[in-house]
Amino acid sequence: MSKPLNTFVDEPEIKYLRDFLFSLSWDDTPIILHNDVILAFQQFIDNSEDLPSMQTASHFLRKVQEILHLDDRLIIVYRNRRANCRIYELTQEGNILKRLAVKDFLAVKERLIKPDLPYDQRTMELNLSSFYDYGPTLRDPDTIGNGIKHLNNYMSGHLAHQPEKWNNALYEFLKLHHLHGVQLLLDGEVICNTGQLEGVLEDAVDYLERNKKSGTLERVQKRLTSWGILDGWGNSVERILEMMQLLQDVLEQPNGDTLEEFLARIPMVSKAAMISPHGWFGQENVLGRPDTGGQVVYILDQAKALERYLAKDIQLAGLNIDPKILIITRLIPENEGTTSDQRLEKVQNTKNVWILRVPFREHDGSVVRHWISRFRIWPYLDQFAVDVREELVKEFEGKPDLIIGNYSDGNLVATQLSEKLGVIQCNIAHALEKSKYLFSDLYWQDFEKEYNFSIQFIADMVSMNLANFIISSTRQEITGTETSIGQYESYQFFTMPGLMHVISGINLFHPRFNVIPPGVSEEIYFPYSRKKRRRKKTTETLAEVLFEIEDDESLGRLENPDLPPIFSIARLDRIKNLTGLMEAYGQSDELRKVANLVLIASVLDPEKSKDLEEAEEIRKMHTLIEKYDLRGNIRWIGKFLSKEDTGEAYRIMADRQGIFVQPALFEAFGLTILEAMHSGLPVFATQFGGPVEIIEDNISGFLINPTDQVSMVGKLADFIEKSTDDPSYWKRISRKGTERAQKNFTWELHCRKLTRLAKVYGFWKYSISQDAKVRLSQYCHLLYELYYKERAESIRS
Repeated sequence: MSKPLNTFVDEPEIKYLRDFLFSLSWDDTPIILHNDVILAFQQFIDNSEDLPSMQTASHFLRKVQEILHLDDRLIIVYRNRRANCRIYELTQEGNILKRLAVKDFLAVKERLIKPDLPYDQRTMELNLSSFYDYGPTLRDPDTIGNGIKHLNNYMSGHLAHQPEKWNNALYEFLKLHHLHGVQLLLDGEVICNTGQLEGVLEDAVDYLERNKKSGTLERVQKRLTSWGILDGWGNSVERILEMMQLLQDVLEQPNGDTLEEFLARIPMVSKAAMISPHGWFGQENVLGRPDTGGQVVYILDQAKALERYLAKDIQLAGLNIDPKILIITRLIPENEGTTSDQRLEKVQNTKNVWILRVPFREHDGSVVRHWISRFRIWPYLDQFAVDVREELVKEFEGKPDLIIGNYSDGNLVATQLSEKLGVIQCNIAHALEKSKYLFSDLYWQDFEKEYNFSIQFIADMVSMNLANFIISSTRQEITGTETSIGQYESYQFFTMPGLMHVISGINLFHPRFNVIPPGVSEEIYFPYSRKKRRRKKTTETLAEVLFEIEDDESLGRLENPDLPPIFSIARLDRIKNLTGLMEAYGQSDELRKVANLVLIASVLDPEKSKDLEEAEEIRKMHTLIEKYDLRGNIRWIGKFLSKEDTGEAYRIMADRQGIFVQPALFEAFGLTILEAMHSGLPVFATQFGGPVEIIEDNISGFLINPTDQVSMVGKLADFIEKSTDDPSYWKRISRKGTERAQKNFTWELHCRKLTRLAKVYGFWKYSISQDAKVRLSQYCHLLYELYYKERAESIRS
C-alpha cells in the first residue's frame, strides 16, 4: 500500500526532507542507520536557511531505523511503533512512499550488499509466521513482556466459555500431578470426573470451614483422603481451604488472577536443571577468563535463591521434600587451576545445589580436554545434549520438573532436553550476539571465521520458537526503545546475503515473553552505611589493594588519593567501553582535577590474555595511559576480585563519596549496576540497553551517552562538584538508588515470578492442542538437521 509523504510530513517540509534524504553521504556504505540519520539531519538544519519548522519531518526521521541507497531511489525502514516496521520506497522526484513487502526488501538489500551474486540466485527463505495460528496473540506492543497475564486471561476465558473441555483439561492436569514419584492432589480412582470433583470440593470446603479453628491438620487430611483429596493442598487447614476455594472460583467464575494464584500454589517444581555449556563455570578462579563473567554470577545466585524459594513453596504445600538443582556445564580436563575438571561440585551455602559437568566428545568418543571459545562449540552440542540427558536422569533419579537454558548454546541444549524428556523449558538469552555486533547478519561472511554467526542465529531461532517461555531482564531486550530495535526484535526479519532471507524469524506477539529482572546476593551487596556487617580488617586490606599497593597486578600511583573515585569494573571487551571511559577521563582536565579513576579490569599484560579482542583493548589502555600521562590519576587493578571483595569494593568507593560508571556501548541488563546500587554507590550507566529500565534518570542514578564523551564527562564532573559542595546531594542519590534496587531487583522477587511462570505455562503446555506446536517443531528440526548440523560440523574440521 502506497502513502503520500504528507501522511507523515507537513506539506511545506516535504521538499526539504526529500532534499535532505537524497543529499546524505553514501561514500562509505550503502546503508545509513538511525543515529547517523539524526545527526546528519541536525547538521542539515544548522547549515540551511529559510527552512520551515521541520517538526513533523523530525518526528518522521526519529522513527526511521535505516535507509538504503539505490541509484534512483531510497528504501526507508520506518518503525511505526515498537515491534513493528514498515518498509517504504521513495524516488527522487516523487512524494509517494510505496510500501514494500519484507520479502522484496530483503532481496533488494541482499543485492545491494552483494551485487556480484549470480542473477538467478535462489537464497533460502525462512518464514515461521504460519506456525503461530494457535493460542492468544497480543496486539499492543506495550503489553509484550507480560505474557503470563495474557495467557491467564486467555485460559480463564476458555474455562468460562468452553467449560466442558477446559474444566476437564484442568481436572486431568490435577489428577496426573505428582512430585518425586508421589501422586498428589487428586485420587483418580475416587474422583473420576469434573462433576465429582465439584461435588467433593463443595463438601470439603463446607467441612474445612467448620473445622478451620478446631480441627487438627492430621485429622482433616485423613478425612480429605477418604474423599479422594491427596497431599499437596497446603500445610495448614486455612491454606487448604484457601486453595480449594480458589479452585472453586476457577471452575465456577474464572478470571486470570484467580487462575494464576491457584496454579501458583500447586507444588509442581522440586527438581530444576540449569544449562550453561560454554566458558569456565565454577565458584572460584573463573571470573575474568574468556566467555566467563556475569552469566556465571547470575546462574549461581539464581540457583541459590531458587532453592530457598522452592523449599518454602513446597513447605507451604504441606510436603516434606527437599528441592534439588543441577547447574549443567562443560567438564574441562585441562582445568588451569579451576574446578572445571570435577564432575560434581557442591555449590557453597546451599543444601542441594550442584554443578554437574559433562565433557564434550569427539566422534570417536574421546573427551575434548581443552577450553573452546563459545563461538566454536557448536559441533559438540548435539552429543553433549545426549550425554547430559543420561546424567540428569541419573542424578535426579528421574526427570527434572523444569529446564532453564542460558545463552544461545544453553538454550539449544535445553530445547533438545525438553523435547526428549517432555519437560517445561525456559530460555534466558542474557545477550544475543546479533545485536551486539553491527551488521553481523549483513556482513556475516566477514564475521564467520571468528564468530560463526551463520550457525548461532539459526540456533537462536530454533530455541526461541520452541521454548515454552522466555524471560528477559528488561522489556527493551525484546522490543527495544522508541528509537532502537530490541535484541529479539532484530530476529523478526533480516538477510544474510547469499545464505538466507529470514522473512519471519520470531513472533514477538506470542505470550511466551516475560520480563523478570534478576537480583544480586544481598548477603554480599548491602549498603555501605551498615557498618556492623562490614569487617574492618577486610576493608583496610582491600583499600590498600585498590588505592596503594604497587605490584604486577596494579598500575598507577595516585597523586591526590583524597579525591573521590570514579569506579568501574568489567572485562575489557570493546562493547564494555572501558577504554572509552579512560579516554574521556584523560581528555578532561576538569574531571582529572576533581576525581581519580579506579578500574578493575582483566589483566595488565595483553600476552596473558587468551582473547584477541581483550588483548587489543589491554594494549589500547596502556596507549591511553601514556598518551594522557595518567599514572598519577588512575589505579588499574588487573585482576578480578572475589564476589565478597567486590561487594566491599563498592562500599569502599561509597565511603569516599565516589561514583560507579558503566560506560558500555550497549548493555543487555547490567548486574554491576545493581551491585553498586544495592551497595549505596551512585551509578552512571549507558543509555543504550537495559540500564534505562533500572535507573530513574536524575533520581536513582544517571543515564549517559558513552558515544558523546563531552556530555558524559560533563555529567560526571557536575555531579562530583555538586556533591563536594553539598554532601547531602550525594547521599540523596545514593539512598534513592538503594531503595529502588531493594524494591524492584531482588532474587526473591525473581524466583517467585519464575516459579509462577513454570506452573502457568506448564498447564498451558498440557491443555493446548499440540498440532500447531508439532508442525513448528518439525520445521525447526528440519532446519537443525539439514542446515545447522552440517555447518556446525565444518567448524570441527
